[in-house]
Amino acid sequence: MTVYFPADMQLASRYVKQAIPLMVKNGIAPNPCNYSLWFTYVTNRDKELKNVLDQMLKEKKKFSEEISRNLFKKHVMKEEINKQEGLQASLTSVLNELVGSVEKAKNGADDFQRSLEKGLECVSGELTSSSLEDTIKLLIQTTKSIKLVTNDFQGQLESAESEITELRQLLHENEQHTYIDPLTQIGNRRAFDKRMGESFQNEKMSLVLIDLDHFKKLNDTYGHLMGDKVLQGVGKILQKVCPENALAARFGGEEFILLLEDSQDKAFQIAEAIRASLSKLTLKKKSSGEIVGNITASFGIAQKIDGEFPEQLIERTDNALYTAKENGRDRIQISEPEKAVRN
Repeated sequence: MTVYFPADMQLASRYVKQAIPLMVKNGIAPNPCNYSLWFTYVTNRDKELKNVLDQMLKEKKKFSEEISRNLFKKHVMKEEINKQEGLQASLTSVLNELVGSVEKAKNGADDFQRSLEKGLECVSGELTSSSLEDTIKLLIQTTKSIKLVTNDFQGQLESAESEITELRQLLHENEQHTYIDPLTQIGNRRAFDKRMGESFQNEKMSLVLIDLDHFKKLNDTYGHLMGDKVLQGVGKILQKVCPENALAARFGGEEFILLLEDSQDKAFQIAEAIRASLSKLTLKKKSSGEIVGNITASFGIAQKIDGEFPEQLIERTDNALYTAKENGRDRIQISEPEKAVRN
């Protein structure tokens, strides 16, 4: 994942006020790397990072520069580093080829200049038919050579232009793929965070958090390949049911989330439609086609209230989901606004 800084001034200020005191308290240098790491921590966007840092805080471990740098690379910039290294290697290859062609063209131009100077010296002195003929042959030969070099250089430039265009297209595709979950082909956590930051000031916003019931047991019983197929099936259902102005995303593992710029009543209707569609997903034995189980999920819903921050809305949605699971699963639970957490 990548650190995402919200554009909303109030929200960004709130995270700053949480991150910097933690850094000061634990003697962490306030450089961009550390700030991004702890900004991500206080926004609760990466559960694995939060667990690691919580454990280190609990054990009062020292946050050395090396530890912080490794955590930054692993949890904040890993995807970008891998992509940029690949693009950088490709671009470096193109530039190296161009440098070689430029050097070759320069040498050819130097040879041509020396031939011209030699011809000029010959013309300036006493001319004989033999020396004039030799000079003309030399100039013709050198001109042909520089033409070959020039043509080769032009070809290299055209090839480099084509490769750079392909790299530009690849960069654009990578940027698009940054927000797509490769397995389910719906939005990923980064896409959700981006939309959340852009849309949170809208008057109406509701979240639907979906967790597949007993998914670990499904994986253990039928294997990860079957589990992946189930996740892909859920992704297709969400794509079909989710309104155009909403975002469906894989929140992590077997959790999915819908961000709706609408009321919780509308969110409930959509959640019910998803639950009904999930009931039609079945597990079958490959050998006999026998149905051995159905797919169910639990749903938590919460609508944004005045004065609430994104992580508080997510927390209420998550709590509603937990209640749905505690009450028997395969059900929808709406968060009660009066139980919202406020500062």
